[in-house]
Parts: sequence; structure tokens; C-alpha cells
Amino acid sequence: MIVLPRNNAWFVSCARWTGWRLFSALLATAIAIHFIYFAHVRPALDWDVVAYTAAILKGGALMKEGVLDASALHSATWAALGPYLTPELLAYMTTGPYRKAQYSDPVALMSQLPLFESKYGYVLLLRVVANVTGPVHAVILVSLAGALGLLALLLAKAWHLDGIATLAWLPVVLLFKLSSFASMSTPDSITAFVATAGFALLLSSRIPAATFLLIGAALLRPDSVILNTILCLALAARGNYLAAAVLAIGSVAAYQFNVVMSGHLGWWAQIHYTFIEIQADLAGYNPAFTLGQYTMVLRTQLGEISSQPWAHAGIAVGLLSVILAASTKDAWPSLLLAAIVVGVIVRFPLYPSAEVRLYAPSLYMMSVLLLYLASRKTSTTRTSTA
Repeated sequence: MIVLPRNNAWFVSCARWTGWRLFSALLATAIAIHFIYFAHVRPALDWDVVAYTAAILKGGALMKEGVLDASALHSATWAALGPYLTPELLAYMTTGPYRKAQYSDPVALMSQLPLFESKYGYVLLLRVVANVTGPVHAVILVSLAGALGLLALLLAKAWHLDGIATLAWLPVVLLFKLSSFASMSTPDSITAFVATAGFALLLSSRIPAATFLLIGAALLRPDSVILNTILCLALAARGNYLAAAVLAIGSVAAYQFNVVMSGHLGWWAQIHYTFIEIQADLAGYNPAFTLGQYTMVLRTQLGEISSQPWAHAGIAVGLLSVILAASTKDAWPSLLLAAIVVGVIVRFPLYPSAEVRLYAPSLYMMSVLLLYLASRKTSTTRTSTA
């Protein structure tokens, strides 16, 4: 038989222990070291690193009579990847009809690049970093920087809480798989960081800096224009018409820049390629839109996303945010929370993926908002008891 203590003073004392803040900082430091170590020792490279390496090198002098030399680019790409490819990873990168074609056919690899160069701002960032580190390491370092930035943002927001609540960033890191963002071969980690940092500034009413970063997120990943557009409506509803206009125009301009510079194949071609039938050679690829295929993709992906633990965690964070936002007289957090939720709802039918990485900006923005609201609640409680 378990005998419970007659009061919970010991529990309260433990929860309020002032040493939790130091423990939180040390734990976050240990996690950051873990990210750095494994990003360098055992990066989680997937096939996307092939395309982004080619996109980086495409910016070099691989020309033949004024025309990009596909064979030279192909050879340079696989040569750059060579030191990072174990026999198992090389087999993974070259097995199957699609990957085999990219490994053996320079023209097929070249045809894939518009899909990846559609994140042209990200490619430009990689090219800058690659001048110092080399192309593959640039991909690794940029993703690592994004993950570390997100970790720092979450820690900073939880820092204003008291006692064990200063560890509130930890469930977010675990539930939304931040460790996987530390070595992604995609722009999602750095985009999530830039967008979330912009949102944190927006939350604190530092509008010009927030606008700059949110437009930067659209440069890194053009589909950021969706959430940015909803945030424009929130700014307009608050009376920040100039900021709303600047964010809208800047985000649309960033989107158009990415599309024009990459020669992207178009919305339906991207959907068809990703969810219906992948193509080894995208030259002349222009599948006809059919409502039946689109509906099938929506239905399949909706079923997939509804079973994802990260989606369930996102709903929980959203509900907690609603509860805390309802207890404050400031309407701005509630308006921003509504914008995030609407942004997710609008985004899904436009690109119905169930991958957590594509929803990372919304998930981490909502987490920052939750920690912000909790810290304000804590501050109010301190004031009332003083």
C-alpha cells in the first residue's frame, strides 16, 4: 500500500526550485551539441542532397560554348558527393528506376533541377556557404543552423517562465522532431527558423524586422507566401496597413522571383510528380489536370496526416494556446493564432503533404506563441502576488 504525504509541499518546492533554469540551459546546450555532432558525423542525407548539390554547382563555370555542360555538372555533382557516400548510402542513392536514371543520365538529372531551384533563395544561400565549406557541407550546415536557431528561440521564450516550467521547450523539441531538422537535405529547417524568428518579432510588435524576416522565409521557400498572406490580413485587422502591404508585396515578389529563376513546371505538375507518378526525366512534362486524381490525392493525404503524432501534438498546442489567449485582454496573440490555424487549413489543399517538415513554420510559431502566453500569465501572477 502506497502512503501519500498529507500535503504537497514537497512537490511544490520541487516544481519551484530555482535551479530548473540552469538545468534547462544545460540540457539545451547538451541537445545542441548532440545536433552538431551527428550533423557532422552521421548526417541524414537523402536523395535531395544530389539535386541541391547540382543546383549549387550549376552556379559555377560549368559551361561549354556558352551553354551549361550537363555531363560536366553531373560528374562534378557525384564527385562532390563521393566522400559522404558510404557503400550503403550510395546503393540507396542509385537503386530503383528513378534514382538509377539520375545517377547514369546527366540530362535526366538536369531536368529535375527546376523543382529544387524553385527554392532559389535557398540555393543562393547554399552557394554563398559552399564557397567556404563545399556544396554538400553547405547543405548540412544550413540545416544545422536552422535547427539550432529554433532551439535557441524556444529556450529564450521558456526562459521567462518559473521553476520547472522553464523546461516547457523540451516537449516541443521532442514532439515536432527538431532533431531531424538538424541534418535535413532540404530548406525546411532554415525556413522554419527564419519564419519563426519573424513571427516572434511580430508577436512583440517589432513589425519592420518581422516583415523583413517573413519575406526572407518566402525567398527561402516560396510556399511561405501562403502563411505570410494570412499574416498580412492579421496586420491589416490590427491597423498596420503599411506593414501588411509591404509583407504582401514582398512575399509575392519573392514567390515570383523563385518561380521565374527556376523555370518551375507549375502547381499541378509538382502535385502529379510528388503524389501520383514520379518522373525520371521532366523534359516536356505537363500532365493534364483531372479532378478525380486531385480528389484522390486529397483524400489519401488527409487520411495520412490525421494519423500523424505531430499533427495531434499540434492540435494540443493550439488548444492550449486558445485557452491562454482567452485569458488575456490583448487581442493580438489571438489574432496571430487564428492566422496560423487558417494558414494551415489553406495550405493543405494547395500542397496536401503529410510531412511534418512542411508544417514546421506553423508548428514552431504556435509553440512560440504558447510559451509567450504562458510567460505573460506567469508575469501577471507574480504581479498579483507581489
